[in-house]
Amino acid sequence: MVSLSLSYEVHYFESAGRADLPRMMLDVAGAPYKNVFIDFAKWSEVKDTMAFGKVPKLVVSESDGSRKELFETNAIVNYLAEVLGLAPDGGAFARAKAASITSNLCDLEDKLRRTYGLPSVEERHKAHEKHIAETIPTYLKYHERLVEGDFYFGDKVTVADLKLHQMYCLFDDMYAARNPFKTHAAEFTNLNRIIATLAAGPAGEYARNRRDFGRLKWVAERWEWVFDGRSLDES
Repeated sequence: MVSLSLSYEVHYFESAGRADLPRMMLDVAGAPYKNVFIDFAKWSEVKDTMAFGKVPKLVVSESDGSRKELFETNAIVNYLAEVLGLAPDGGAFARAKAASITSNLCDLEDKLRRTYGLPSVEERHKAHEKHIAETIPTYLKYHERLVEGDFYFGDKVTVADLKLHQMYCLFDDMYAARNPFKTHAAEFTNLNRIIATLAAGPAGEYARNRRDFGRLKWVAERWEWVFDGRSLDES
């Protein structure tokens, strides 16, 4: 059950990025939160005010007015899973198993991120083609085996399922009809069942209406992200 004494702020850029999963978790749980956007052009000015020089930052506000700050995406996700009831049942081992699932999907996400800064269109194209054809399907093959029911952990939606949905949305942003969830649908029936169920509920409503802020866009012909029409390297 979500605590009525807590409210949240997610401090991040006006994009999905590393704040996507925390926002989705808060949205799905019905927890009160607001986005506090950081101006991408002024990031160098505020970077040193952040622990570790990174965002997202989660601010947790108590009903008495006290505030706490938490940094690092994985720490934020693990905390929210506990307080929002999105951790699996079954104690410490089940929670660790969920963390292993989200960690592995983060590893896949990091492989994609490493292609973003490649200097030429040709290099980015080659890297993404490999991810579409090989890397992503290989990861998903292992995840298909881990599903134990309607979701990863039986009949309960957990952080693991939401991380999977977040990755699906990212692949859709970049690869559209070539999203490996779609092109390999027959191989990933369990995973696609999770995606379809979540898409029909609060996670899907979040993805359709509160995930894209209109500033960060994928330019397919250049195989790169642009912010307000400019390459991230130029911003």
